Formats: sequence, structure tokens, C-alpha cells
Amino acid sequence: MKFQLVLLTLIISASAVAAEIPLNVPSDPKALFFVLEKGGSESERTIVTKRVGSSGTGYSKRLYNCADNTVKYLGTGDSLEAMNKSNPDPKMGSISEGSIAYYVGFEACK
Repeated sequence: MKFQLVLLTLIISASAVAAEIPLNVPSDPKALFFVLEKGGSESERTIVTKRVGSSGTGYSKRLYNCADNTVKYLGTGDSLEAMNKSNPDPKMGSISEGSIAYYVGFEACK
């Protein structure tokens, strides 16, 4: 039984690491970005990203309206737990071409 539990833990840990998909964000060249999760409908997509940079590691969950080209943060934090506990932005905002939100949104709306 203990062996099965350890094996299951290793499998889950390996899948969590494998789920980090690199994301190219040219407007923030000194940081590394990873997509952790994507979801939502065709017109409204959610995406969770991880950013690793000189200021540390941060997590963000954004909601994109792909048709309107707008975005809002659903949460941000230094950990996934902190991100999930943070308050969402009250409303959607426009996306500037070439911004971080632009590149993350391009991936979210694929």
C-alpha cells in the first residue's frame, strides 16, 4: 500500500512538471513564461501562467474575451494558492499589441 501511494505521488508530480509549457513573450525578454492551464469557451478563455524572472516567481490567471480583444486578471500571486485567493479585476481592459497580455492572449485564444 505504501509503495502504491509513493508511486502515485511520483506520477502526479511528474505530470505537474510536464504540464508547464514554455511560452515566448518577447516584450519581457529577461523572464521565462510557462502555460500551466487553459480552459473556457471559444469566446472567453482562461489561462494560468507562471513567470520566472529576477523579481522571483509569479502566477497569474487571466480571462480573455477573444472576440473583443479584452482581458482581466482573475488572480495573481507568488504561489498558486495566493493566486487563487486574490481578488479579480472588476472589469475587462483593452490589450496593447506587443504587451505581455497580447502574447499570453494569443496563446489563450488559439
